[in-house]
Amino acid sequence: MTAVPSFCRVAVLMLLASLLVAGCSSQTTPDDTLRLSIVHINDTHSQFDATPARVMGPAGTPLYTFIGGHPRLLTKARQFQAEATANGIASLFLHGGDAFKGSAYFELFEQKINIDILNRMGLHAMALGNHEFDIGLAKLADFASNINFPLLAANVDSSAEPALVNVTNLKSYQLFAIDGPALLAVSNMAEAAGKTIVAVFGLALEDMRSMVPATGELVFAAEVAAAQATVDYLQAQGIKHIIALTHLGHQRDLRLAQQVNGIDLIVGGHSHSLLGDFRHWYLGLQAPYAELVANPDGFGQTCIVQAGQFAQAVGAAELKFDSAGRLTQCYGENTLLASRDYFTLALRSEDSRLAASEQATTESYINRLARTAITEEDPELRQILNTVYLPAVQKAYGAQISVSEQSINHVRLPGTGGSDQHGSVLAGHITDAMYYWLNQPAVRAKTGRQVDFTLIGAGNIRASLEAGAIYEGHIRLEVLPFDAPLSILTLTGAELTELLHEVISATLPAGAHAGKFPYASHLRYVARENADGQAVLTQLQWWQAERWQDIEPAATYSLATTNYLANGNDGWQRLQQVQQHSTDRIDLIIEQQQLAIYPLSRVQAITDSSGQQAFVPHYQQVVGLPCDIAGNDCKVAALAVIDYLKATPALWQQPRPATVTLLRP
Repeated sequence: MTAVPSFCRVAVLMLLASLLVAGCSSQTTPDDTLRLSIVHINDTHSQFDATPARVMGPAGTPLYTFIGGHPRLLTKARQFQAEATANGIASLFLHGGDAFKGSAYFELFEQKINIDILNRMGLHAMALGNHEFDIGLAKLADFASNINFPLLAANVDSSAEPALVNVTNLKSYQLFAIDGPALLAVSNMAEAAGKTIVAVFGLALEDMRSMVPATGELVFAAEVAAAQATVDYLQAQGIKHIIALTHLGHQRDLRLAQQVNGIDLIVGGHSHSLLGDFRHWYLGLQAPYAELVANPDGFGQTCIVQAGQFAQAVGAAELKFDSAGRLTQCYGENTLLASRDYFTLALRSEDSRLAASEQATTESYINRLARTAITEEDPELRQILNTVYLPAVQKAYGAQISVSEQSINHVRLPGTGGSDQHGSVLAGHITDAMYYWLNQPAVRAKTGRQVDFTLIGAGNIRASLEAGAIYEGHIRLEVLPFDAPLSILTLTGAELTELLHEVISATLPAGAHAGKFPYASHLRYVARENADGQAVLTQLQWWQAERWQDIEPAATYSLATTNYLANGNDGWQRLQQVQQHSTDRIDLIIEQQQLAIYPLSRVQAITDSSGQQAFVPHYQQVVGLPCDIAGNDCKVAALAVIDYLKATPALWQQPRPATVTLLRP
């Protein structure tokens, strides 16, 4: 397939197209109407195996099980596509981005396992997600160059970035020629004479630089402007059917539909939105699947879909168009991929497995649940995982450090995923571990700092801790897989209040990216959502002298968090602003098995040519932290949790008082 012009060249091509449009061969539709099937996934995060889950059982009590995984995804996607073919309908299989990061498989095999497994899935296209940047541009280039489907981002200009400029498989859009149930990727209109054409274009986050430090010389254009320019360009070629494959989050997808004309369908990702009602799976009630949104011209409409996270569900939408190419119907649903293993206890031990006499009744009950299907794993893909990758993963988990009889849940936003107004239990324990580790006498002797309280963003934590034995690998490879040096810095009570207000408020709109939501230790707050959708802090206190005391606006405090957040990334920009001109911050890593301290002078905000900001820490003695040197370990947050669990064997038997409360109407 030929390379496609980046956004920066789209405007020029639009002008040429407008001059030539009269001579362009318009697509023809053999029938009066077109039906199109869209099968889609997003935010799979290298969760190749099934993930633990619970479901309300037939007796009204929870049952514990496993759902999803790529072998089940493949089975169900093929079923959906086979059904479409049998009905004479062409189908597209799309991925809404973020295949990278989130499992032990990824920590060991990185982009290579995603190339292997995703190439076996039969995908037609994938959006460029923010986590595709997690291991550097060279490895992203390797991924994009070796997958057998295009990686799409119409608003990303790679012309000045050496690592990606020649990667032709990273493109703005892909054309597909449709003839009945047959579908073929084509490079241009001439290859599809007499066939119906569907265009799929991608969109990446316009503020990628503020979320991902390692973006090199890439330029990220504004999402809405780039989308409209791309649609206009495609329509000028005579293309009537246009799909946006985005990694923006459901809230921004809604904005896109409300501000851009001509998109028939948005297949989304990033916000991990499992659209529909999945309360029977303790996964909450979200916005409706296949919601239709009116375009600004008052004439067109756009359908919006997204399919959750971690390869747990597959979305399937059917679109209908009239003879003029206008979308007339869009319907479908997400299907959660259930297994046949059910247990009465969260420990999921064999002695708690459902009795054989109850198995058939339970399976029948599960299959009757809305938006649920017991799905068998694809045997070939399961065999590949078991023989090529799983042995190394099992070996990497290391020593057992703890055990829990109950699952320790993690959710991003309080009140979602079956949680109460206090949200993630696991996040609280992780911030406790950071506080414990940093205030150990040996660490304090090196840092010279007493930490007053700790904060972490929900998105730094990638998995819950399931009941059973807990190994070092559960922490380093699953829960906290990022290189996450810890940072200690000073800020005022007023600055802390501003930070929490901004970050919490940004997570409250429907479909918002909630990975920035703050959890705390030795700091507690109550945030109430007001009528304007903003967070109002009705309580903000810190634990000092064995009692809770109010945070004073003019007083200064010692905060610890991850250096990713301390730099201002993921919406925590107030911390960067505090350090814009100077800072007393220090970053901590493990260097050749010894604690190493790196002081900073400031954190700079740099604006690129597209108006997007990146945050650059300036260290006093080095250019950057030496995380990629053999023998150095920048997973300090994970190390803190491992040491904390070893030091507190009875941790899980002791209730943890909530430090975060979010009250919503």
